[in-house]
Amino acid sequence: MVCSLNFDTVSRVWPIYMKSITPESLLDIVLLDDVRVSPDGTRAAFARSSIDAQGNSYKRTVWMKDLTGEASAQPFTAGTKDGAPKFSPDGARLGFVSGRGDKPQVFVMSLSGGEARSVASHENGIGSFEWSPDGRRIAFTASLRADEREEEDQKTEDRSQKSEEDARRKTQDATSVFEKAFEKKQDKEKREYEEKMRFDPRTISRFPYRTGTSFMDGKWTHVYVTDVPDGFGDEHKTDHKPVRVTEGEDSFALPAWTADGASLISTYTRQPEGPRWYMYTDVVRIAIPENGSGKPERSFARMTGEGHSCYSPKVSPDGKWIAFERFKEDRPGHRNQMLALMPAEGGEAIELTAALDRGAEEFKWSDDSQHLYFTLLKDGNVQLWRVVINGGEPPECSPPFMTEQLTALTHDVQAFDVDAGGRIVFIASTAQDPSALYVREVDGTVLCLYKPNRKFLEEHELGEIEEINYVSDEFTIQGWLIKPPNFEEGKQYPLCVEMHGGPHVMWSPSFRSGFHEWQTLAHKGHLVFFCNPRGSDGYGEAFTAANWKDWGPGPMRDVLRGVDELVKRGIVDEKRLTLTGGSYAGYLTAWIIGHDHRFAAACSQRGVYNLISMRGTTDIPFFNDFESGYTPWEDVKNLWEQSPIAHVPTMQTPLLIEHSEQDYRVPIEQGEQLFAAMRLMKKTVEMIRWPREGHELSRSGEPKHRVERIKRIVEWFEKYTGD
Repeated sequence: MVCSLNFDTVSRVWPIYMKSITPESLLDIVLLDDVRVSPDGTRAAFARSSIDAQGNSYKRTVWMKDLTGEASAQPFTAGTKDGAPKFSPDGARLGFVSGRGDKPQVFVMSLSGGEARSVASHENGIGSFEWSPDGRRIAFTASLRADEREEEDQKTEDRSQKSEEDARRKTQDATSVFEKAFEKKQDKEKREYEEKMRFDPRTISRFPYRTGTSFMDGKWTHVYVTDVPDGFGDEHKTDHKPVRVTEGEDSFALPAWTADGASLISTYTRQPEGPRWYMYTDVVRIAIPENGSGKPERSFARMTGEGHSCYSPKVSPDGKWIAFERFKEDRPGHRNQMLALMPAEGGEAIELTAALDRGAEEFKWSDDSQHLYFTLLKDGNVQLWRVVINGGEPPECSPPFMTEQLTALTHDVQAFDVDAGGRIVFIASTAQDPSALYVREVDGTVLCLYKPNRKFLEEHELGEIEEINYVSDEFTIQGWLIKPPNFEEGKQYPLCVEMHGGPHVMWSPSFRSGFHEWQTLAHKGHLVFFCNPRGSDGYGEAFTAANWKDWGPGPMRDVLRGVDELVKRGIVDEKRLTLTGGSYAGYLTAWIIGHDHRFAAACSQRGVYNLISMRGTTDIPFFNDFESGYTPWEDVKNLWEQSPIAHVPTMQTPLLIEHSEQDYRVPIEQGEQLFAAMRLMKKTVEMIRWPREGHELSRSGEPKHRVERIKRIVEWFEKYTGD
């Protein structure tokens, strides 16, 4: 069924039967991701995520939407940890990654029905996979240590010697099945024990050594290739094992197959011993060795070099080109991510989107290799665009390249795919809906295909959103105001200022991670204001770089001048102002209350407060170097002055500090330092420590913690605003 599409109209009538949006409302919101269109354009597969409140966990299932009629979307898999769906090239099967069992595996399921069967597994779990052009193989990624790689190679060399023994085992009686299961259980328990003891104590010799919420323990991501059987009956069983095709002491990204299936295109670091793990990456061609017994020869060739870091290579369907994303390495946080193109055999790369002066994100080739479709961050929205590849045979392709904007709606596109005719199926959030499935027809018409939050949105009235533009210094700042439902002109309301992290990201009224929190505050009777201060993405490189060596004073002026604009309207109760933000915005929250005393209460989340100690505890110390322009050894005094903790003596605003105990991006020592400093100076401060959580608590933490987090923020604000 096709649902109606309305991005901008919001009713301001709040009938008595409407429910209020509360912290607990988070449990009712569904999100979509990973959309793929079948080769014949008749179906779309996507991942659907919901919250299991009783289990304090998430349920992730692959769903299917028929694109030929009005049939409703239906679940396709029965698992609770299924995602990353990808159709086989012939469209007969769907592969996906599933967490059913001990570790994530690649499963394949026929579109005509039947059971999903595992086609690839790894002792450490599989990260992602890609079909070969003929659909007979898949490439996948898995992480392992050097000793595990050596053990794996030894098993490969011994495999042929064990073939006769394996044949004899197949003739044993039924009791061997139970013995084998028992042995497998013992092996698993032994491995788990050995793994635990291996890191007691944990010896560190490389950097980074931890990220996300866990220690890396010397594991690096490698690429494997394995056959996919045509069927799953006894006659299709095979003893073929996955072949690892990479070697080295760093991580390879998920590869793309060349059109002939003879090699893989991936990315790999230029500095294996360096600490800048997401920088200095080149496009590389990986040779696929012949399958057989013995250790395979592994090799790769670099296709790009110094000057740019490159990501996500994709080979054109005709096999002539490799498209990829890249940014300049001189000051990476301040550079746009651009699409680039190079001949498939190698050669000089050409930038396709430089003239747009905006950051390109996800991209896909058209089936005829004549266009690249991509998403672009621009002026508070994430839109769909495409660029025409106007060359013939490589390397005959040169600028200028014609780019075309395909959508012009108030939305944030998270994922998309394109069928052979140019129809685009995409997942987007809007200010009125956190996640839905849409289609853009070739004539430009956009329709909603599936709206999983329809019932929720029918039962809850949303606060009206208004765009606000104003001038701060020489910059035009784009911001938004969310009004409480049943907003009354002439009445003054408490105002909550929300700020984004990064700092080089872009918020919009359609930012889906903010939807629930902002609307909860609005339903509590708060005006909610947020903006994109200098340093944000989406407004050109000059704007993104405008906070270089200026994390505090300049962005603070941009935010506070927005507050001043709202106060002038007479709708804000100046005695009931509150302030919050996470990560970089945790820094900015603490910086502002150290220099301005207008706020009744503030909440600083997972923030950076001491730039000196942060440099030695984060997993991205070079980021601080780029942003500030120097290291602590070069100018420790200035770094201290630019740290919010240096300004604790002047802080007057009651502060709630939130930090996760397994946050390895901004370690909890940052929150501990600020709390201790404020407490010892007898400031009003509390700290909440979230166990088992990392830097992504607000977006993907335990549901119970996410609900409790918003409750604590609201309670802290209401305690000091008198609500």
